[in-house]
This record gives sequence, C-alpha cells and structure tokens, in this order.
Amino acid sequence: MDFLSIILAAIGWGKDRASKVSDYRIEAYRLNAEVASEAASVVNMLTLVTPDILRRVQALWPDQPEVHTSCSDTLRTMRNQAEQLRLMAEGYKAEIEKAGNGTDWEKLLRRLHEWRATAAKAQPEAEAIIKRYETILATGEVESRPPSSQPVGFRERDRGWDAPPL
Repeated sequence: MDFLSIILAAIGWGKDRASKVSDYRIEAYRLNAEVASEAASVVNMLTLVTPDILRRVQALWPDQPEVHTSCSDTLRTMRNQAEQLRLMAEGYKAEIEKAGNGTDWEKLLRRLHEWRATAAKAQPEAEAIIKRYETILATGEVESRPPSSQPVGFRERDRGWDAPPL
C-alpha cells in the first residue's frame, strides 16, 4: 500500500507543478499582451497626430526648415521606438511558449511586470510631448493672426443712434 501511496502522491505533485507552470505561463502571456497593446496604441496615436502637427509647423514657420525637421524627427523616433517595443512583445510570445518546467518563473514574471510598468509610461509620455507641440502651435497661430481676424461682413458698423437692436 505504501508503494501505491507514493505513486499517487507523485502524480498529484506533478499535476500541481504543471498547474503552477500553466498559471505562470498565462500571467506571462497577459503581461506581454498588455505591453504589445500599450505600444500599439502609442503607434496609432502618433500615426494619427503626426501629419496635422507637421502641416501646422510648416504653415507657421515656412522659412525655418530646421523646426519642421526637428519636430518630424522627434515624432518619427517616438513612433519607431513604440513599433520596436510592439515587435519585441510579439517576439516574446514564442519564448514564453518554449519556457518549461526548468524556467525560473518567478524571475521571469518579475521582469515582465517591470517591463509592463515601463511600457505603461510610453503613452503618457507621448501625450505630453504632443500636448506641448499643440500648445506651442496654438500660441504661434494666435500670434500670427492679423489684428482684425473677423470677416468683413461681421465687423462692427455704426448703425446710428436710433437703430433697432440686432
């Protein structure tokens, strides 16, 4: 009877270990997917915003091509870094699949949590830079307007002292 108990205990121990590895693998997949999602959202945001910002920069400062180049380089670099992060996350799917029982899952999950926390900072960082560009462009556009920015038909006219109200 002791031999049978040992075998059954070993089978149960193996199932428990396989269950833990499966749980670790699921957690690793989840963290990796969150990193890929964060990076993809940054790429999409920068793809949508870049043409408008560059058009406005070109319209405001046509005689200063270095401003346009600098702005373009900054936005392109941020987009390329986010795209690289997304591709790295896609590549890690196969690595997580290959990881087996000999893997130090605690260490792997700790690193993935750190990576996830770092990737979570990418979107607020990109939004802050875009907001700075938008603020600079808005002030530049306000300053470059002529003093009388209303169309001729809407200017105040002298309607006389006894004119009816509008």
